[in-house]
Amino acid sequence: LSCGLEEVTGASTPKAGGDFQSKEASLRAFLENDWVSGFHDVEGDGSRLVIPEQIANGQMHEGEAASTRGRQAVEELAAESTAIIKEYAALLNAPFTVYCENQRKWAETDAVRDREYEGDVSVKRLSAKYRSDAADSNKSIVSQFALASRRLTQISRLANDPWTAGRHWILTSHTDLLYRRIVFRVNYFFDDHADASYELTLGKERESHRRAQEARKEREMAEAVLRAAIVPYKESADDDVDADIEEEALEKSDKEGFLGWDVESGEDSSDQPKHGIDEVGAEAGADGDEGAGASADNESDSQTAAVGDESEWDQIESTDVFNQGDGPDDYPLAWARKFMWTEGERFVHSFESVVIVSIRSTRAGTLLLTSQSLYFHQTEDTINVMTKEKMEGDSKNDSLATDRIDSKWKLNRLTDVHGRRYMLKAQALELFFANMEGLFLTFNGTKERDSFHTKLRGNCKVPLLRSFKSLNPRVVFKRSKLTELWRKRKISNFQYIMALNLMAGRTFNDITQYPVFPWILADYTSETLDLTDDKVYRDLTKPVGALNPDRLAQLVDRYHDLDGFPEEEKFLYGSHYSSPGVVLHYLIRQEPYTSMHIALQSGRFDCPDRLFFDMGGCWRSCNTSTSDVKELLPEFFSCPEIFMNTNDFPLGETQTKMSIDSVKLPPWANGSPHEFIRLHRLALESDYVSSNLNHWIDLIFGYKQRGPASLSAHNVFHYLSYEGSVDIDKVTDDLERKAIEGHIQNFGQTPSQLITKEPHPSRSFHDDEHIPLFQEVCLENMRCDTPKKQFGGPKKSVVGAIISMHALGDSILAIHSDLTLCSYKLQHARGSVPFHFKIDRARRLEGRNASLFQKNLPLTSELDESESHVSFAIALCVNSRSSG
Repeated sequence: LSCGLEEVTGASTPKAGGDFQSKEASLRAFLENDWVSGFHDVEGDGSRLVIPEQIANGQMHEGEAASTRGRQAVEELAAESTAIIKEYAALLNAPFTVYCENQRKWAETDAVRDREYEGDVSVKRLSAKYRSDAADSNKSIVSQFALASRRLTQISRLANDPWTAGRHWILTSHTDLLYRRIVFRVNYFFDDHADASYELTLGKERESHRRAQEARKEREMAEAVLRAAIVPYKESADDDVDADIEEEALEKSDKEGFLGWDVESGEDSSDQPKHGIDEVGAEAGADGDEGAGASADNESDSQTAAVGDESEWDQIESTDVFNQGDGPDDYPLAWARKFMWTEGERFVHSFESVVIVSIRSTRAGTLLLTSQSLYFHQTEDTINVMTKEKMEGDSKNDSLATDRIDSKWKLNRLTDVHGRRYMLKAQALELFFANMEGLFLTFNGTKERDSFHTKLRGNCKVPLLRSFKSLNPRVVFKRSKLTELWRKRKISNFQYIMALNLMAGRTFNDITQYPVFPWILADYTSETLDLTDDKVYRDLTKPVGALNPDRLAQLVDRYHDLDGFPEEEKFLYGSHYSSPGVVLHYLIRQEPYTSMHIALQSGRFDCPDRLFFDMGGCWRSCNTSTSDVKELLPEFFSCPEIFMNTNDFPLGETQTKMSIDSVKLPPWANGSPHEFIRLHRLALESDYVSSNLNHWIDLIFGYKQRGPASLSAHNVFHYLSYEGSVDIDKVTDDLERKAIEGHIQNFGQTPSQLITKEPHPSRSFHDDEHIPLFQEVCLENMRCDTPKKQFGGPKKSVVGAIISMHALGDSILAIHSDLTLCSYKLQHARGSVPFHFKIDRARRLEGRNASLFQKNLPLTSELDESESHVSFAIALCVNSRSSG
């Protein structure tokens, strides 16, 4: 390095300040020196000091030995830098060392040690509290998880098998949207009917039953005491006093009404508590005594609201109702003020002596029709349809079943109105609401019924009403397009038979006019069921009574023996294929039909040998007995619970010592009622039934029901079962009148004849089956893009922007922004565009002010071309797995 520096400094001349001409030039000259450019290796001497090769010992340069001055200089520099580093480290660590020493001395003081002790105690206390809280939290979580798991298990068990959860159910009177009887509700007033056992009524096992009943009562009382006990019970002399006071209060409430009732409110305190207020609303249907239990809460709320000042009530403001007589209570319709009337609601008409018919009872009263609602005030006792006596409450605290209940229905939920018969007289109507509940009303004659129907359509706001104006079943059937839909296989056999029943006057609200379905199968003995084999089916071209030729010959001989009877009164079958006895025979295992069956049998179950306990045996009886020609019910295709004794009713024991419980099903059902329903429904929709169902329709609803065709088809029943066969109002003899009424009510009624001349058309084959255009379109894959505004149409268009679309068959259903539901049909157009959508029908949906809409488009009317200009785009995403 010295040599290199000497060469550089020797070649350069310093300036006046002692510096070279340029530091950059000096550095460049130094770097270009041979000594610097020759540095190509660095070796170590075992220490951390590294020495360039050029200054190592023994190196030669230009024939001379290198000097050791460079090495010495490097070593001196290294030693000097090491000393500097050590001195720097010592100076750097000195303050920290002093700080640590001061901290050590401070930590050894008593104050610090006390603080450390307190801190340790606090930490231990907090840690112990944390561990305790964590343990409690874990216990709570485990407990809640166990409770949740247990509840989930119970819910799952209840969902999978609701009959084993200790709850009892009752079959409702309405169906689902597909007219299937599958809706049950909880039966809060369940009766096990142990006293109605057939053996007990014959005097057997009375003593054992009495002892079992007493033991059960004691057990129930003990369980009730355990549930109600909060502190240990101690006898006290005050108990008898409290019991006497409570008994006196109950007697006073029975005589004077609910405690706290305001006597000055203008109501009669002796009568008011007997009348409940059941504001059924949009989804209500009068179900007689069945709806009483469900309306108990409404009744209690209404009675509570009645306490206090009358000025707080929402009074009826219509002058037609209250501005008559000396005061509001003087007018016969003053009871309607207990209901909440909507703004603008006006009085239309009132009808006296209207009867609401339900499956178990009848209620007579006053019917009030307003522009938006229907009100009913019961004026007479509830009558049991089976015993024709006043409904009596039992020991299950169901006294509400006998109360007189005021009801209300909102007309903005009314969807259908059908004409009905009652006691073979066309004086009834059945109203259907959006929740599929039906209201069966009987009026004082056909004229009053037609007047109600006219006022309902002309003076009331019924935006959802879609039924025809005519109440004649034949006219309704002729105007409907259901037959064509069935022929093209657009609706199922089940749906079509149910629709025929409804149009022909059959209803779930009248036990004497229950819907009728055909026997489908004739094989109830095979292990497997082959639905492609025609031999497993019943002959649908003949009535049940004509299926057995030997039995038919006996019946024909008996028919010819009735020569003393007028020709119109002669009959082949003394019984009917549908009657109250038939319905209760099939549905005996589910309420309310169990109680109705017991009432029909004078307070007991029928003889076990006559009960419905074997499906195959029932079919054999219908083929052999001269008095058994019954058909089936809709529940045989939708409700497996009718075969299950889920309530453990004491149905008795046959003479062969066979205990009656659930129905014995065919072997091909594998003992499962659900499997039986599944296969039975598949059989109903099979090709054989579809091809021959029109013949059975001719027998029940068609031209073979009456007249010469019925005689040729051996389809003649008692004349009192046919519509128009007798006018009860013209019968003057009371005994004869009661006999006729008893026969009509108990021995069956034939449905209204829908087709009088020509045979019912047959169903098309699968080759001719209508295939919907959008059959493979998934609604989840359909996207609708619409503009915010519609262009190209008139300014006062009835529709707005499309907000939702759905594909249904060949139609597109679109909901517009103004809540209008439109149906668009895909049609062929001449020109460049091969297809286009044309609006077919439109109807306003119910909204907040649906009843205020002045313009209602009928469902069956087509829109004018000027009102059908809307714009929308459809994107159909085809499934990638499909071959199309």
